[in-house]
Amino acid sequence: MAKKITRRTFLKNSALVGASLGLASGGFLPLRAWGAEPLRIMIGTTFSGAYAETGDYVRKGTQLAVELFGGKVLDRPIEIIERDVPNPSEGVKKAQEAVEKLGAKFMFVSPSSATVLAVMEYVAKQQVLLIGAAGADEITGKSCNRFTFRWPVATWSAIREVVPRIIDVYKAKTFYTITPKYVFGEDLLRNTQEVLAARGLKLLGNSDHPMGESDFSSHLTKAMAAKADCVLFLNFGGDTTNALKQATSFGLNKVSRIACVWGSGLTQMKALGAKVMEGIIWGLQYFYKIESPGNKQFVEAFRKKFNETPNYLAANPFTNILTLLQCIERAKTDEPIKVVQAMEDYEYEGLTGKEKFRACDHQAVKPYYTLQCKAPDAMKTPDDFADIIGSSTNIQPCADTGCKFS
Repeated sequence: MAKKITRRTFLKNSALVGASLGLASGGFLPLRAWGAEPLRIMIGTTFSGAYAETGDYVRKGTQLAVELFGGKVLDRPIEIIERDVPNPSEGVKKAQEAVEKLGAKFMFVSPSSATVLAVMEYVAKQQVLLIGAAGADEITGKSCNRFTFRWPVATWSAIREVVPRIIDVYKAKTFYTITPKYVFGEDLLRNTQEVLAARGLKLLGNSDHPMGESDFSSHLTKAMAAKADCVLFLNFGGDTTNALKQATSFGLNKVSRIACVWGSGLTQMKALGAKVMEGIIWGLQYFYKIESPGNKQFVEAFRKKFNETPNYLAANPFTNILTLLQCIERAKTDEPIKVVQAMEDYEYEGLTGKEKFRACDHQAVKPYYTLQCKAPDAMKTPDDFADIIGSSTNIQPCADTGCKFS
């Protein structure tokens, strides 16, 4: 039976177990006094490059999940193997090291779709369990495998929540897109084209850029020349932050309304500032204002431990590691295939309410959110950058995803 976590237990464990976990090179290590062989989980994410902000918050979310759970599972201490995975080749290399040298049977990898897809191939051969935190449709589509799960909804789902909201709020009939040139961006663009075409609306043009782009001047010049009702940014993390800062300098908001489909939340909002973001529509997997019991507990514990409000980058590993540990306990073993079976269609109280990883493709069934940013003088607290203006659960039917487990 899964461990029942009450609010009292949640806050008590967050405060007390933290004393037994210390940061070390390669991750934080558990108290060794328990004696048993540790259960090792690799956390692979980025600490450098365009998505460097991800690493610190993934660490915080993971640490809080482990502490909440009590620091051990199956009477074994939990050891986190923390690795930088800036690209697909490094992702596979670090996964191989964790599995074959250190004995890890479970891993969480984010945020690049290309890296997650590469690691997926490796874990399928090794039959170890991966939670992949990236957006490309094929992760739970044509490239799916029995040993990979995903909590963030796919680009298919995100676009079908956010773009209709943009059309309604902005009264937009014409669009221009700025897109990162790799699988994640290409999926967002394709889905945007499908939604606009279904509504008889026009995409006036698109400008592709490489991941980690520093100069968006040529892309913004093209976007301004198009004079679309809405310029839609289909990038993520540092790319979006850089693009929006430059868009403000160029005066893009004087020509077109601006929207971003895939944001990382508070960290990004703080980096940009309310003046830059005023009125902009954002799509998010998670926001701290979500009204659910699980989220309220998470926000309270995160603020208490780290003295800040959590963002998506922390929420994602937090909920995934916590659910993984619950399912290891449900399975009563660390054998990955048994834990896979325990996770399939297991309904739990998540950050967005009742959630589950459906058995057909291991995609989490959860909402995606649309926010609209406030003017600086409308903010009631330093974190009050935006309000949720809508959400929906749009998950592609299993028969249409292309997922077939071998």
